[in-house]
Amino acid sequence: MEEHEVKIYFGGDLTNLYELGWISSDLSALIDFTELVESGDQERTEKYFGEKARGFNRYTKVVDKPHKRPEIVDVRKGSVELVIAGCSVAVAVIMPLVQIAVQRYFNQRDEELSFEISPQDTSLQRIMNTFANGEFGRGSEGLELLMSILQQRNYNVTLLAQNIYLVEHVIEKYSQRIIKTIKKNRKNS
Repeated sequence: MEEHEVKIYFGGDLTNLYELGWISSDLSALIDFTELVESGDQERTEKYFGEKARGFNRYTKVVDKPHKRPEIVDVRKGSVELVIAGCSVAVAVIMPLVQIAVQRYFNQRDEELSFEISPQDTSLQRIMNTFANGEFGRGSEGLELLMSILQQRNYNVTLLAQNIYLVEHVIEKYSQRIIKTIKKNRKNS
């Protein structure tokens, strides 16, 4: 398995520990999702991330082997930047897809947002930016085209492509959770 890195940037409006903790927990759950999809454990994937998924907390053992903990590599005045190293290409695709959905929500409302997730792989980053610009379409069709292009560029996203309905559901669910957290933070500011 080729290892990838994902950079997560939290700007000034998201740097309090409460919101940072909730968003980080959601991102950690996305890593668990990708690991379950890649393991082929359809039953557990549906149990924790399917349409009829039951909620779980940070003590729930979602995957058999816990993933590598994200490392904080840089802290700047008023912002936090995390790099998750050693992750799969699935993580490097899913996390930015959730961020793209969050960004689209706030862009539709003409609200600025300082929350970014991007793969460190520049080729993958260009493809994800093209998707974010809407050039692949929206919904399932857009995701299917994205997966097809990634496969053509030799990224191993076969399992994501085979589970596109679940990927779309998880993107929607976790983007809504993060949007809710950000909106709550803005109300309390």
